[in-house]
Amino acid sequence: MSSLTKAIAATLFPRYSRSVDLVNNNAKLQRWIKAVPAAVPRLSDRQALYSYLAEHMLKECAIDYLEFGVYRGDSIRAWLGLNAHKESRFIGFDSFEGLPEHWSGSFGAGAFDVGGNIPDITDNRVTFVKGWFQRTVPNFLRQFRPRSQLVIHNDSDLYSSTLYTLTQLDSIMVPGTIVIFDEFNSPLHEFRAFNDYLSSFMRTARTLAMTQGGAGKACADQIAFQFE
Repeated sequence: MSSLTKAIAATLFPRYSRSVDLVNNNAKLQRWIKAVPAAVPRLSDRQALYSYLAEHMLKECAIDYLEFGVYRGDSIRAWLGLNAHKESRFIGFDSFEGLPEHWSGSFGAGAFDVGGNIPDITDNRVTFVKGWFQRTVPNFLRQFRPRSQLVIHNDSDLYSSTLYTLTQLDSIMVPGTIVIFDEFNSPLHEFRAFNDYLSSFMRTARTLAMTQGGAGKACADQIAFQFE
C-alpha cells in the first residue's frame, strides 16, 4: 500500500468502524458461498445436516463428539439419536450462564442463560464441562486423548470463543476431523474466526455439506467441514 493510499485511508477511516468491517466480511462470506462446489449437498436444516453426516461420513462408527455451546442440549440429543455406538463419547462445554459478551442484534452478554443448569440427559456416554472455555478447555486437553473419529460442533457464536477453541484444539484436529458450525453465516464471528484460524495455522478443510435458505439458496448457516 502506497503512502498516499495509507493517508487517504487514515483520513476516511481514522478509527475502527464495525460497519465497514461488517460490509467487508459479509462480502467475503458471499464470495466464499458462491465458490462452494455445486456437488456439496445443500440441506434443509441442521437436523438434515446431522443426519447426512451420520449416514454418509460416520456410518455408525464410534465418535468423540465435542460440542462448544450446549444451551439446552438439543444438538447433543440429536446426535445421541443418530449414533448409538456404545464406545462414542459426547462432551459438552458451556458456562450455562449465557454469552460472555455481545454477539449480534439483541443477543448481548447473558443471552442464552439457563441459570447455570446442565441439561438433564441420562445417557452415560454424555459428560458436561461447565465454565468459560478459556478456563476449562486447557485442563480438559491435558487429560483428553481422542480414541475415535473426532467431531467438533461449534455453536459458541462469538468470534472470540470460536477462535479460542479452534486454536486450542488444533493439535488434536488431525486430517479427517469433522467440524460443524451452527452460525457460520455471521460474518464477524464464526466465519471470520474459522478463516483466521485456517490462515494462521496453515490448515485446509473441504466442505462436506451446508444448509440452504429460501428458494434453495445456500446460506451456510449450518455447515460441516473435514480437515485435510
